[in-house]
Amino acid sequence: MSSLLNSEHVQSLVNEDSVRGVLVRRTLKAAEEADSEELRRLEKALQLLLSRFQEMEGQGS
Repeated sequence: MSSLLNSEHVQSLVNEDSVRGVLVRRTLKAAEEADSEELRRLEKALQLLLSRFQEMEGQGS
């Protein structure tokens, strides 16, 4: 798996009881059987999702 998918940050989100946690779990599940091209796409998608969640958190403060 790629570095983002294996990162401590992503692993810390796995048990989150939130939409973000669900998305992380689904992405990691999909990555288990993905080929290298699919892994690249999953990592990019997760990176975009996490960035958007971070932006939304910033707007709420």
